[in-house]
Amino acid sequence: MLTQGSTIGGFERLQEHVAHGAFHDSGERFNQPKCHRNTRVAIIKRITDWISGLNEDTREALIMWLYGAAGAGKSAIAQTISEILDDQHIVLASFFFWRNDPQRGAAKLLVTTLAYQLAVKLPPVFRERLDLALENDPLITTRSLEAQFKALIREPLLELLHAGFSTNNHIVVIIDGLDECDDPKVQATIVDLSFRLLHSRDLPLKILIASRPEIDISSSFDRKPFSTLARIALDDDYQSEEDIRHFLTDTFNEIKTQHRLRSYIPIGWPAEDSLDTLVQKSSGQFIYASTVVKYVASPRHRPTHRLEVVLGIHPPKAGDSPFAELDALYQHILMGVEDVDLILKIIGFVVLHPPFCANSVAFIESFLSLAPGDVQLLMQNLGSLISVEIYPDHPDGAEMLTIRLLHASLKDYLLDQSRSKDFFLDRLQMHTYYAELCLPHIKELPSLESKLLGHPLILMA
Repeated sequence: MLTQGSTIGGFERLQEHVAHGAFHDSGERFNQPKCHRNTRVAIIKRITDWISGLNEDTREALIMWLYGAAGAGKSAIAQTISEILDDQHIVLASFFFWRNDPQRGAAKLLVTTLAYQLAVKLPPVFRERLDLALENDPLITTRSLEAQFKALIREPLLELLHAGFSTNNHIVVIIDGLDECDDPKVQATIVDLSFRLLHSRDLPLKILIASRPEIDISSSFDRKPFSTLARIALDDDYQSEEDIRHFLTDTFNEIKTQHRLRSYIPIGWPAEDSLDTLVQKSSGQFIYASTVVKYVASPRHRPTHRLEVVLGIHPPKAGDSPFAELDALYQHILMGVEDVDLILKIIGFVVLHPPFCANSVAFIESFLSLAPGDVQLLMQNLGSLISVEIYPDHPDGAEMLTIRLLHASLKDYLLDQSRSKDFFLDRLQMHTYYAELCLPHIKELPSLESKLLGHPLILMA
């Protein structure tokens, strides 16, 4: 459909505002991460049951939030779900955010990219209504996200329904990596608009959003009605450690059978205790395990030697970085927080204190002369690395907040200057600093001891 005097129609104009790399099957996302076979089975089933309406607990929910720590495997799950829906010929539109891509690191092209995918998969009525919207307002792509959602998705879908379109399955939109969008306020806006789009329940549409539990995103979801929203937290309930062990075992077996130096790899490699160490270091987050196997599987190196480098048995060669991908993730998150020096002092206490000394938030605040609530405020943008949670086994049953590192490998990163650089925790300097802090607190020793679950205050010098 062409307007008078125009050379291209609305749909052709729309193609100029599409982030091609955001599609789940984009050629730009070559070798994108997806779930290893026979892993994440329970999570995938729960999501697909939600989409098909087979789960009674989530049947009424039109939006699902999949969230978890950095590197927990959210994008791999979103990719796997996308491929499953594609194979089942369910109408799907996706947008995979990625901060390092100018087209995918912002939300400017989000709605137009989703609208384009729906237009090529739905009956012509949708595209015709889309054409009309673009021709009536050629600058619609510059309008607010809300205006674009209304004109390019909601109204064309309603027109399609009025034309008699019906489907046994919901149309599905997948938005992955919302936390990778460059503006936290826009992240929250996208959540709000998703609910607004489906508020009337008059569209055959479901939306899956995957992200880290960043403060703006979490706050936006927390304000939404329970009946409309389903949540999946990537935590210990989904046997992530077993999945990671399965992934590592399978991948190491592939290395033993396919690597060019396979004849030099012992039959019993890797040892069971080495596998245990890797699972423990992963802390339930797939990014550590994935980073390890990519490094070990290099066809230009001996896998046995590279695994020993990972395990700390041998130092890496100059310029060799076994955890480059993981280090980049930690660096990006820490660079995005305010008061990073104070935050590192808090994390340093958690990392360096004696193992029998509790990570009580109240104790840390007293020890560092912070006001009650300061730790939670400081840590709110580190929710994908650090958890502030209720201590589960307090002797007298009282509620007590503690700090827990979600990545065991974060400690290794912070204590290795070659990896963490500006975020390096120098053991000697930190112990000296904590020892100096102890002096003014000595006269308050009884009150401080009570915040340590009965343990005496341990001077850390």
